[in-house]
Amino acid sequence: MAYTLYDYVDAHRVNVILAWLNSLQTKERTKVTQRFDMLAEHGQELLPLTLAASGVAGILKLKTHGSVQLRPLLCRGPATGDKDAYTLLAGAREVDSRWEPKNIRETAAARKEEAAADPANRRTGHVQPAK
Repeated sequence: MAYTLYDYVDAHRVNVILAWLNSLQTKERTKVTQRFDMLAEHGQELLPLTLAASGVAGILKLKTHGSVQLRPLLCRGPATGDKDAYTLLAGAREVDSRWEPKNIRETAAARKEEAAADPANRRTGHVQPAK
């Protein structure tokens, strides 16, 4: 089954996921985009090894492994009728069970609410970074 991916867009129409991906080194960016491809193809089937709870209700983390533990944060939907969609909300790192940035999970939860309230303006179809 195929799932639709969306990127969160802030109030200035900046795609925060694309900006985060472009800030990563090439090797890290490749790992994350491969995980996004897996999510689009397999969705919930990735639970619990690649896709997992983040510790905040309704927010999931997509795991990548390596010297840097990248943790894109996302949610199912959240717009009405989005049962086969995920919205990518924020990019983060997990270092020794600590999140960087520190309050990123709460930020992701707030973004989820914004995307649910105004999906047409707070998200866009997922955009892969330039290679």
